[in-house]
Amino acid sequence: MSRGFNNKYLRFISQVTLAVASFPMKWVSLLIPVDKKIWVFGNAYGYKDNPKYVYEFLLKNEDHTVRPIWISKNNAVSDHGILGESYYYLSLKGLYYQYRASAALLATGMNDVASFTLGNKQIIQLWHGIPIKKLLLDSVETSPIPPRFKYLNKVFFQLLKKKLNRYGMVCAVNEHNQHCLARAFGLRLDKVKVTGMPRHDVILESAKNAVKKTEKSKRILYAPTWHASLEDARNWLSQVLNPELLHYCQLNGISVDVSIHPLNQALATDTSLFHDVTLLQCDDINEQLKNYDLLITDYSSIAFDFSILGRPVIFSCAEIEKYAKERGIYEDFISLLHEQNATGKSLIEKIDDSLMDGRKVASIYDYPQLGKARSKVIEEVKKLI
Repeated sequence: MSRGFNNKYLRFISQVTLAVASFPMKWVSLLIPVDKKIWVFGNAYGYKDNPKYVYEFLLKNEDHTVRPIWISKNNAVSDHGILGESYYYLSLKGLYYQYRASAALLATGMNDVASFTLGNKQIIQLWHGIPIKKLLLDSVETSPIPPRFKYLNKVFFQLLKKKLNRYGMVCAVNEHNQHCLARAFGLRLDKVKVTGMPRHDVILESAKNAVKKTEKSKRILYAPTWHASLEDARNWLSQVLNPELLHYCQLNGISVDVSIHPLNQALATDTSLFHDVTLLQCDDINEQLKNYDLLITDYSSIAFDFSILGRPVIFSCAEIEKYAKERGIYEDFISLLHEQNATGKSLIEKIDDSLMDGRKVASIYDYPQLGKARSKVIEEVKKLI
C-alpha cells in the first residue's frame, strides 16, 4: 500500500471520526442566532494566505459593518503575530463567535475552523491556488477507497458532493477558472464568483513597496508541488538541482532558493539535497515572490501567482503524460506544460535566455480583478448575508 494511499485513508478515517463525534454540536449551530457583523476566518495551515489577507484588509480599512475574528487551529500559537481579535477554535470564546458568525471565510476546507459550527452561516471558500492538477469531484485521487470498489467510490463522491454543496460561495480569478471550480465543487455556476484572488493583491503590493535592487545578481526560486510519494519528490528535486545547473548558476552569479511544499517538509531535513542552494524558510511565500527574478516549478499553482509580476516562469516536469494519467491534470493546462517544459540542458538554456532578456513577460493567465480581489470578496459576502 503506497504512502499516498495511507495518508488519504488515515485522513479520511480521522475526518469521519471527528464528524461522528461532533454531530450533536452541529445541531447547536442551528439553534443559535447569527450576528451579521461577525465574520470568522481560518486556515488549517496557520495564519496565512487568502483568509489572512481579507481579514487584515478589513482591519486596515476599519469597516465598521464587519467584526472580523481570526480562528486559530493551534492553541500554542493562537495569538502569535495575529492582528486584531483572535481565538483558539475550541476555546469558549472561539466556539461562541464561530457559532454566532454569519460568514466563515476559509482556504482549504471546512476543517479550517470548527466544522460543526458551520450549520447556520454562509461558508466562503477562498481556495488556495489556481488548480493545474484535478481536484475534488474531478479527481479519482480524492477518494481514499481503492478504485476496484466502484460502488463505494460512487457513494463517497455522492456524499462529498452533498458536503461541497454547503458552500455559499467559491472564489475564482476568471471565467475559465470559474467553470473549472464549479465542476470540481459540483456547484451551480452562479455560486462561483469571479472575485480575483486576495493573495494576488498582496503579491502586487509587496512588489510595489519593495526596495529596488542595486546589485546585478539574479535570484531563482524553485518551488515544486506536493508529491504523494516522498521518494518521487526527492528524485525530481535532485534531477532539477543537478550539478550542471548549479555550476551554471555559480558561474553567472545566480543564487537559487528552494521552497518545499508544506506537505513534503520531511525533505527539508535531508541536507544532501541542498548543496549550493538555500532552503527557504518563511511563514508566507507570497510576500517573498517579489525577491525573485525567475520561478521554476512543476505542477504548482505558484506559477500563476508569480506570473502576475511579469517575470518568467519555467515548468520543469517529469513525465507529463504519466502524471496526467495517474494524478490528473486539467486538459487546458497540459498544452501549457508541454510548451513551457524544460529539463536537463534545455532548462539551463531557458534560464539563460529568460534572465539575459530582462524584459517584462506576459502573464500566463487572465486576471480581470487583479488588485481588487479583497474588496470584491467583501462585496460579494455582504450580498450573501
